[in-house]
Amino acid sequence: MDKKKSPTCGRVTIPTNLDIVPETIDILKRWGADAIRDCDGTEFPEELTQVGAKIYSTYYTTRKDNAWAKANPDEVQQCYIMTGFYTATGDTLSIPLMKGVSQELMEVNTRDDIKRWWEVIDRTTGEVVPVEQWSYNEATGCVEIAAPAAFHDYTVSFLAYLIWDPVHMYNAVTNNWQNFEHQITFDVRQPKTHKFTMERLRKFIADHPYVNVIRYTTFFHQFTLLFDELKREKYVDWYGYSASVSPYILKQFEEEVGYKFRPEFIIDQGYYNNQYRVPSKEFKDF
Repeated sequence: MDKKKSPTCGRVTIPTNLDIVPETIDILKRWGADAIRDCDGTEFPEELTQVGAKIYSTYYTTRKDNAWAKANPDEVQQCYIMTGFYTATGDTLSIPLMKGVSQELMEVNTRDDIKRWWEVIDRTTGEVVPVEQWSYNEATGCVEIAAPAAFHDYTVSFLAYLIWDPVHMYNAVTNNWQNFEHQITFDVRQPKTHKFTMERLRKFIADHPYVNVIRYTTFFHQFTLLFDELKREKYVDWYGYSASVSPYILKQFEEEVGYKFRPEFIIDQGYYNNQYRVPSKEFKDF
């Protein structure tokens, strides 16, 4: 298609995929489009690099390199999540962390200091349970609370690694993808991954000379998407940034604002500061 001979061509972008190359070319001509782009989770068809249209290519700064993510598990993206409410009826209370959460999506972070970065709350009174009063049993995946107040409700807020990128999981579940590898997230703000990311981006540009525009889908944050054990949507907020945390960044937060971080700033009683909540000063600082 020679756009110079077609004054009606331009200002329209056509999405494509590997299995619709002829259809893409047909629509490109019919509509007089001047650009083609790939879609999330897909690859750009090589055949379309020669049709004379501009090419917009999706680029992921936070995923699509599992070799790096697996070699650097300490810099995988993290998310704060809260358990359900559990009522104390005895001398101890056991709260399972991953009940109601897909273990394909998340993995409990025990690498960092749980006594500093986790929070157990008596939701009946709103008080934080002293760290001396609870412990985590990694074998059972439960937090054990000693001497809880009778018939009070308790929750645990904890850090978990996003071992499957939540948007990739959403696309896979929605489109019923089969026989593919789960893309693991990584945190581009952390030292090793930041350095690697800049080198990776330069390599991508060098290796894709046919790309006219790089379309960044994510710079560093993750949307707050939680799925349960059956891969059903448990909590979905396409406007949230609550899944973009780590002790590394939270220490910087504390230095900048001058006060100690609390998981509750993000958890917000389990509402995760969605767009229907009035944000606290602390969350706005975050």
